[in-house]
Amino acid sequence: MDIKAVETKFINILKNLKKNEDRFERCLGGYSYIQRHLQSEQTMFKYFYDLLNNTKYIRNSIEGNTLIDAGCGSGAFSLLLSLLGSKKVYAVDFLPECTEMAKEMVRIAEQDNIEVIQSDVGNLSMPEGSIDGIFSIEAISHYRDYKTFFIMASKSLKHGGFIVISDGNNGTSPSIRKKTYKIWDIFENHRGAITIEGHTKGDECYFDARKQIIRSEFPTLSETEVETFAKYSFGYSQKKVIEAANKFKRGDFSMKSEYSYGKCPLDPVTDCYMEKLFNPGDLKKELSVYGFKSRVYSVGPAKKSLRLLNHLWELLTPLTIYLPRAFKIIAIKNG
Repeated sequence: MDIKAVETKFINILKNLKKNEDRFERCLGGYSYIQRHLQSEQTMFKYFYDLLNNTKYIRNSIEGNTLIDAGCGSGAFSLLLSLLGSKKVYAVDFLPECTEMAKEMVRIAEQDNIEVIQSDVGNLSMPEGSIDGIFSIEAISHYRDYKTFFIMASKSLKHGGFIVISDGNNGTSPSIRKKTYKIWDIFENHRGAITIEGHTKGDECYFDARKQIIRSEFPTLSETEVETFAKYSFGYSQKKVIEAANKFKRGDFSMKSEYSYGKCPLDPVTDCYMEKLFNPGDLKKELSVYGFKSRVYSVGPAKKSLRLLNHLWELLTPLTIYLPRAFKIIAIKNG
């Protein structure tokens, strides 16, 4: 496989994407996943090698195979899998603005072996044993229910098929945990737009979003009732917020759910989590229940000049798992 040729094609597609960015207003949320990587040729090259690193150890299992990009975001990683020679790529995302962006990516790239699907990955329906590999890149921390994802994968994958999970929310790292708790608190409670640790939040916090849902559905409620019901419906989707508020109105508080520091909030509009934390060792144990044999890797420094140190970090897993910014799991379906 000529990685240099793949690199050239990928960078040229990103440059073309940058030239046409005025077309992406309708899928701005999806475009935001890739926008910062398009600032210069240097950031584009770094983005390419960051994405390519997710295929490490499994690259020989891409060419000629059918793959799922579970939580495709802008579609950039799906594009890379296509350029690396995959037979078919299913680019799947729950958010419509992401699937719209992924479709634009496919159109500009002129890759006819990528199929974009809007779906919760746990509800994805594929013929049993039809998939060779599944990638979940910076996505599992947003899944509504990651266990349904494991079930889908165990059914869809062929024997010997693989899952690659790569995520920055390493719950075993005290520093990552501390930063993440702060991010959660801001997204749940902070009013006004803010950018924190690379995450950009709009004017409305999740608490206020729940208030708006309740006000719209129950316009006769007092402001005190709206505040109380929003407080008691933490972590609920829009549908469930309305269901809970209906019960609260009748004096039934069986669905009461309150926020406390260190609890991962849910965006009630998109029905996606604000990046859950995971202990990769626990994920490895859970994957074994679904018939997978897994290995966990620590992901070290991101700088290209420190690639040797990064490789050393991977080799020294699990000793280094408490320190890194991210983790990677490669799971093979038994049989």
